[in-house]
Amino acid sequence: MLVPLGIDVSLASDIDNDGVAYESATHSTNTALTQDGKFLWVVNPDLDTITTIRTDTNDVISTIAVGDEPRSLAITPSGSHVYVANSAGNSISVISVKNSNVDNFVAVPDVMAGYGGEIITGSEPKGVVIDPQGDNVFVANSSQDTISIISTKTNNIVGAINLRKSICNVGDRQRHFQPMALAVTKDGQYLYVTRYLSFTTDEGVQRDDFGKEGIVCKLEIVKNGKNKVKLNPLSTISMETQITGFKDASNSDTYAFPNQLSSIVIRGDKAYLPNIAASPSGPQSFDTITQSFVNVIDDIGGDDRSIGALNIHLGARDPELGKQELYFANPIDIGFSTGTGPGSAYVVSAGSDIIVKLLVDSYGNIDFTNDSDTTRYIDLNDPDNPSTSGENAGKNPVGIAITQDGSKAYVSNYVSRNVSVIDLKKDEVIEVIRTTDLPEAGSLDEIILVGAEMFFSSRGNFVADEYTEGSNRDRLSEKGRQNCASCHPDGLTDGVVWQFATGPRKTLSINGTFNPHDVYDQKIINASAIFDEVEDADFNTRLVSSKGWLETPLPCIDSPPLTGLLESKVDPDHGLILGDWDVFGVAACVLNQFERPNSNRPQPYVQLPGSDVLVKSHDALIDWQRYAVRTPNRPMMKKELRAVGAPVVGGLNQRKVRKGERVFKEAGCVTCHQGGKWTASTKDFVSPPDPSEVAKEDASTNANQFQYLSRFLNDIGSYNLNVVGSGVSIEGYPAIGGIEIDNKGLPALGFDYDGDGKGSGYNISSILGTLHTPPYYHNGACETLICVLSDKVHRTAGRDSGYDALTRKSKRKQLVEYLKSIDENTDILYR
Repeated sequence: MLVPLGIDVSLASDIDNDGVAYESATHSTNTALTQDGKFLWVVNPDLDTITTIRTDTNDVISTIAVGDEPRSLAITPSGSHVYVANSAGNSISVISVKNSNVDNFVAVPDVMAGYGGEIITGSEPKGVVIDPQGDNVFVANSSQDTISIISTKTNNIVGAINLRKSICNVGDRQRHFQPMALAVTKDGQYLYVTRYLSFTTDEGVQRDDFGKEGIVCKLEIVKNGKNKVKLNPLSTISMETQITGFKDASNSDTYAFPNQLSSIVIRGDKAYLPNIAASPSGPQSFDTITQSFVNVIDDIGGDDRSIGALNIHLGARDPELGKQELYFANPIDIGFSTGTGPGSAYVVSAGSDIIVKLLVDSYGNIDFTNDSDTTRYIDLNDPDNPSTSGENAGKNPVGIAITQDGSKAYVSNYVSRNVSVIDLKKDEVIEVIRTTDLPEAGSLDEIILVGAEMFFSSRGNFVADEYTEGSNRDRLSEKGRQNCASCHPDGLTDGVVWQFATGPRKTLSINGTFNPHDVYDQKIINASAIFDEVEDADFNTRLVSSKGWLETPLPCIDSPPLTGLLESKVDPDHGLILGDWDVFGVAACVLNQFERPNSNRPQPYVQLPGSDVLVKSHDALIDWQRYAVRTPNRPMMKKELRAVGAPVVGGLNQRKVRKGERVFKEAGCVTCHQGGKWTASTKDFVSPPDPSEVAKEDASTNANQFQYLSRFLNDIGSYNLNVVGSGVSIEGYPAIGGIEIDNKGLPALGFDYDGDGKGSGYNISSILGTLHTPPYYHNGACETLICVLSDKVHRTAGRDSGYDALTRKSKRKQLVEYLKSIDENTDILYR
């Protein structure tokens, strides 16, 4: 049944846990079993609902409307209440279970908690956890940089802490902490919170494997009498760069730092953190750029020591007999078959649609099931297996819950909107439960869901008949190594500066590519304006996530306008641009930056279960970016928090925001950052561009030879900015900028090397949701907004008078407050 939000108040009740407590530590998750094992709860972010499944029959027995974009949930020990973090809604929904009988189950929003059963806690709550005793719920408000505390006895917010201003925010208190995952120790004494993105170490620089560290903060949970709780930050645990186990092209070791810390699970005296580790030092290759780490912290609740990570990619090198060599992209969650002692761990590979099995010894150490290069995996999306194909395919698994006896695992799959049930004695999928319906065939929603599949998959399965030659599978990366989301979580940024083909380049957030108020208003692509179409990202699929150009040309398909080519080095086995419709074995003859547009080209089809519509995969990928990438909400204002009875910590000062808007205009920021995309960079032509607009540096300069659209470059003096020894610095801020060389060691784009008046500067970046997209500048020269505004050359760039409206620190602080407030609902400014 679907329960509406406007439920009668009489159905709400006080919480009573009857003294029941969890027997182990707790952690934030999107998929959870009740302690008695009778019910499974799963969030449905796209539908704004949560689903309840009875585990004796695996039937869906309830679908309940909650707030906007539920991302995490926590269940009281008795199972009487469920707390749901609604990321886009800035709220926690409280669900009251009125009847827990499996045959007469009733659960409704607890309207006594707030309007519609929602408690406003702060902006973008991404994680929620309850302490094992069931007394308090902790909420990680990612945009707000706060943790809220809710008493389960009253459903009132009884405390909050600003992590940004605490010792948790190591290095610089102006950094955006972005709390994500939460875990509470079994005794209820300590809360652990992850900093989602990694920042530079004290001596670190961008674009360097050794430049950054992952951070977990430990907080003491202090209870001061009835319903009085506070969090006392005690220490931070640094997780540093480590060797990956893979060699680069010169046979040298490669290294990576942990990043995108979306999960932390405590088992015994250890905490486990699956994450996407980054290896930004070039030259970039599909097998070295990102890794799949499970970091481990020892002596939880004591000294809290980081003891390194297991790179689970290493266990994919020699698959078990009869299995395909597939790597384990985007580890996002982990579950255990036992609470203590020996057992097994199961890691969720969100990108590869795989569950990775590890062994756990009596001390809690994890290792591969077979040997140093072989570990077992369970494929949730194998087209050749009826249990995992079609309606039973598990696409983009994002959470796991394991029964207390260790016999079954329930895995929630975001894209396929179902739950895979795994028999852990046999390590195989035995059932798949549909949690919500798929979109109507032929609808825009169906296209967007196919686009999500393309974005979040590192593999890809496409429509082909039995006579089709070539690869209609695994086209999205080399053996499942990466997907778009590996660097663009939720379509945003991983915060990494990579040594790319054009130079040091921060991963740009996709949310500013299209105007959310006019989705066909698009910016030019990449920091150096090297692409004019979003479809050009197929180069990344082929050249970064796969093996790249072929060494030996193969026959190719020449299409109008004909070139006369008969052979090409374009790889026929990867990418979404085909030589012809339904042809997988022969590549297109031409794939280039500008001359031949890459939109509207032949591409594979995807057909969703139950649909009779063939959806164009590449077009769908673009439409997902056009319609579905959401800019995170700005932090709530202090005034807004006060109005709903929430603590005002971490709130923006509305008066300063208004003053900051005036400063934004006065300082001339609106010249470059305007309109719904918050950038003056606008594609104002139909591809291909006029050849006169395409430039590149003269080969005699020995500089990077990529073509670029010179008209879209704007020079604000940021080439070599804050690079050690460059002489181009921002006073008072460390030299952390990535050095200006490309992945071949040549001088990077961004400077006019040949003196033709072209090439200096960069494509104007979008500042839509800029708080959430550090670091700043193409080479990561700044990690905070106040650092950006301290750059006088930037502040006065393009102003003939040289007038500087930001000489006073007070005005810079006001402008920072305004920049933090920019989201999709901010009033649009024009020059």
